[in-house]
Amino acid sequence: MIFETIGNKDNPVVLMLNGSFSTDKGLLAIAERIADSYYVILPIYDGHHENGGIFTTKEEQAKKIIDYLAENDINHIALLQGVSMGAEIAFTVYKMSEENNIEVDHCLFDGGPFYHFPWLMRMFMRAKFRRFVHQAQTGTLDEIMERFSNNKMIKWMIHGDISPYRWFIEGLAESAPRMSDESVNNESDACYTFDFPALTEDAQRKALFIWSTNEPAFSSFKKVKKCYSHSRFGSPGDLGHCGFMARKPDEYAKFMRAYAEGSNYQMEHIG
Repeated sequence: MIFETIGNKDNPVVLMLNGSFSTDKGLLAIAERIADSYYVILPIYDGHHENGGIFTTKEEQAKKIIDYLAENDINHIALLQGVSMGAEIAFTVYKMSEENNIEVDHCLFDGGPFYHFPWLMRMFMRAKFRRFVHQAQTGTLDEIMERFSNNKMIKWMIHGDISPYRWFIEGLAESAPRMSDESVNNESDACYTFDFPALTEDAQRKALFIWSTNEPAFSSFKKVKKCYSHSRFGSPGDLGHCGFMARKPDEYAKFMRAYAEGSNYQMEHIG
């Protein structure tokens, strides 16, 4: 795992965790919009970069992030944010932070697929994701964008024009040639083996879960709400998977600032 940073180290820390099969480029457009006020840390997972080994589990990735924070004397995070599968890694980091004396003010879990699928469904998703990553292992970014614009799974997830997701796909195009099928399989499992670990009421109150109401991951909302009833839940509307960030980056950056500062934010409450 390697860590990219942007902003002044003296500013409050924002830790941003990208979704499956991508790199920091999938979040950089947002990080750049808040880096004047925050020190933004962007981990690049194992298996996603040169000499990056194998992606194993979300627990191992979270532990490496915790170790990095400790090694750099970072014991206070203003905002911990994760998108898609990164929301599940962020949740794991949040859980570990309690045990490692790292204070987290606010958590934002965006588009997280908080499921625990049975074995057969996980095998099916492994195969789907291997084909998905293989499509991004060759060609220019424009060629990969064109392939994905005709990909049924992508269409099902984003509900509209793929062009706003160009910077997400740039991260995928960067990581895919370096990803083994073993990493893809493990990362797919990381998406779909969430065990709903317990959080104290105080810890739950620091968390905000958001989904677009038309993204597939939104179907995990009821179970998440049942397990973490003291958290907050919101939706930016029908924008597709992580569509708030992709389609409205300026507004998303303002929203992140407001949430990190504990200010009011305009978002439809759900649940």
